[in-house]
Amino acid sequence: MPSRVWYVVAAAILIASVAGAVWLAVSRIGNVGAGLVQVVVPGSGDLDLKQAGSYTIFHERISTVDGRVYTAPSVSGLRVTVRSAATGREIATRRPGGSSRYDFGGRSGTSVLAFDVDAPGTYRLEAAYEDGRQQPQTVLAVGTGFVSGLLATIALALGVVFVGIAVAALIFIVVLLKRRRVLAVGGR
Repeated sequence: MPSRVWYVVAAAILIASVAGAVWLAVSRIGNVGAGLVQVVVPGSGDLDLKQAGSYTIFHERISTVDGRVYTAPSVSGLRVTVRSAATGREIATRRPGGSSRYDFGGRSGTSVLAFDVDAPGTYRLEAAYEDGRQQPQTVLAVGTGFVSGLLATIALALGVVFVGIAVAALIFIVVLLKRRRVLAVGGR
């Protein structure tokens, strides 16, 4: 007859899978957010873009940069331009293909613009209000693959949990059935 210790093993696997999924999600989500370059606007900042491709500009309604908290519900009237630092050529911006949002680590962002670059390099983001005002200051964050990275992290964490649940349930059921069978045979 299988020992009752196997029930403890099943519970330990379940607990370890949940703890592992939480650790995985927390550690990877922090790294995903680190891939976003923050620029306080109105103002400008250099973007060191490591690869060619599509980039998204997020408005962080709530954000912290250098210990200062920024809150601005909208960027109405804010004009944003992106230029190649090497050539000075303006890069066309457009509305993103879909709406993306995130809330983590005291940051809350919504996609507002997107642009494409043909080559890695340094690009300058400049933003100013059309009427010349300097307030409200807010934060724009620029990144690529952010939402897909976030979704992949969540899917991976859920996968770890579901595999842990399946393994724990399998052990529990097998032990339960074997113990019942032994007890039923022994009781006759």
